[in-house]
Amino acid sequence: MKTVSPVNSLGLDAVAALRTTRRKHRVEEMEWFEALYRVYLAAIVIGGTILFLSGLIKDTQLTPAELTVVSQRGPHVLGVVIAVALFIGIRSGNNGGPLAVEEAEVRHLLLAPVPHSSVLRRPAIQRLRSTAFSGAGAGAIAGQLASRRLPGSFASWAFYGAVFGLCAGLIVVGGALLSHGLRFNKLASSFVVTALLAWQIAVAVQHTTFPGPFDAFGSMALWPLHQEAIDLIAVFATIVICASGIFTVGNLSLEALSRRSSLVSQLRFAVTLQDLRTVVLLRRQLSQEQMRKSPWVTLKRSAKTSPIPRRGIQSLLKFPARRVVRMQLLIAVAAMCQVWAYRGTTPAVVASGLCLFVFGLEIIEPLSQEVDKPDRTDAIPIDRGELMLRHLIVPTLFLLPFGALGILVAYLFEPEPITLAIALIVGLPAVGAGTAGAIINAVKGAPDPLGQTNERMFMPPEVAGMTTMTRAVWPPIVAILGSLPILAVREGVENGDNAVGAALRTAIGVVLLLGFVGAWVRHRDAARTWWKSFVDGGKQSAFGQPKK
Repeated sequence: MKTVSPVNSLGLDAVAALRTTRRKHRVEEMEWFEALYRVYLAAIVIGGTILFLSGLIKDTQLTPAELTVVSQRGPHVLGVVIAVALFIGIRSGNNGGPLAVEEAEVRHLLLAPVPHSSVLRRPAIQRLRSTAFSGAGAGAIAGQLASRRLPGSFASWAFYGAVFGLCAGLIVVGGALLSHGLRFNKLASSFVVTALLAWQIAVAVQHTTFPGPFDAFGSMALWPLHQEAIDLIAVFATIVICASGIFTVGNLSLEALSRRSSLVSQLRFAVTLQDLRTVVLLRRQLSQEQMRKSPWVTLKRSAKTSPIPRRGIQSLLKFPARRVVRMQLLIAVAAMCQVWAYRGTTPAVVASGLCLFVFGLEIIEPLSQEVDKPDRTDAIPIDRGELMLRHLIVPTLFLLPFGALGILVAYLFEPEPITLAIALIVGLPAVGAGTAGAIINAVKGAPDPLGQTNERMFMPPEVAGMTTMTRAVWPPIVAILGSLPILAVREGVENGDNAVGAALRTAIGVVLLLGFVGAWVRHRDAARTWWKSFVDGGKQSAFGQPKK
């Protein structure tokens, strides 16, 4: 039997006492009534909103033929989710994830004569627990939405959806712990998980009975349709991955933990301030994603070329390959969601809009870099609105090849001649709306020349909170609005109308929305100045003061 040395025993007792004292102080400083009120409010607002919006969706039940397709191909498609989760986990472990302990623990506990596994085991379990809870919640929401189109009770679909989401969350963290703890070779492990992901995608896209490596997970999520005991191997595999990850937690790199602890603390602060641009930059640092030193294609200098478009082209051409692939995947997923919405799954338009919003955050990198350096922007003898509008020229042109990719993906899932026409009319404005939402998010982060941001500090908490919430949700809403025309096309087809005509009518509305966003970018400062003077004039008139 393995014995514990007195030094290690004393160190473990000190670590336990330290954490007990910290937890005791944290509990003493907590306002329990306020904490319970926040939990109650979050449960009512989030849960009630989800159930209310879900009740508004009146999707039709699947036909027997469609149900057969779901039963046969559903495990392949849902297996892609698990493959992506494993891919993300392995990549996170290769980049030093998934733990982000506090800097004090890295500096003191992990440098003390105590086994690293004893210090890191608890944070690893906490990380697994929180991710499992998040995954189970997301899976339960997806399950109860699926119950509106599939036979079976609401509770059963929510339960098995929660189990599926729990497994997906645990695989992300467990795979990252295993990859980091065993120090997998980055190139070899990336190749293996990419091959597994490609295998699963291939069986999901092709009409074949050949099994995929993660079909058991997808089949387990569809247990309300058919229950097979062999699918429990998915739960067993998840437990093995998580247990192996916890067992190797003592081999985690101290340098990686120190680096991540600093970046994650900044990331949490940026999330608190709703600074999405900083969140994006910190996420890139966490994944060690850097721009290329030289562009993919070197442009020749010419006096006729405007410097602003040239800078934008050079910026986009320096994107690393992994970012380009990520953008392509976002477009492909958005196109698949549009197809699912056309087939009757209405909530898929939300996923499509969010994917295009994240894609837009990447494609508008030239504009975001300009907003990051306000001093340089103000030093240029060009109106700031006009300068920002010029930065949108190059990203708009680069949207065309990505839009063509989305049209191709839509055609692969709906191989009909009319699909190309509808995808062209509806898809390009949808991509533009996702980018428009990202543009709004970037531009509203520009410095406020009128100091109205400081005025919010003197607003009542209710008004300030509502204003902050509106500013946070407005960009994603714009992105989602661009994906709604596919619902009008579906309604037109169901009512026997011309599908192309329905697509044109709704696409015109999205194009008008894009024009409004462009006008807002160009005249934002002028409009705010006019509104400020109008409000000041009203205040002076109300108090009987002469206008200057």
